[in-house]
Amino acid sequence: MPIPIRSCIACRKRENFSELLRIVRIGNQVLPDEDREKFGRGAWLHRTCFDVAKDRRSFQRAFRTDENLSIDLLEKYLEN
Repeated sequence: MPIPIRSCIACRKRENFSELLRIVRIGNQVLPDEDREKFGRGAWLHRTCFDVAKDRRSFQRAFRTDENLSIDLLEKYLEN
């Protein structure tokens, strides 16, 4: 069985999915999905690419929206 390959929403580098963090949008919140089981559209991010994604508005592009998304909980998660 082939290993799933995903692209980071910030740097666009393709990686084995185990090297990336899955994030999901629930309402207005962008949340980490460490177990890769949460419902909804997911996106993939290198933990080190968070600042790049924030600067490039990668979250809005990945979740196909123009509204401001809250990334505070994701940022706190990545700091720990």
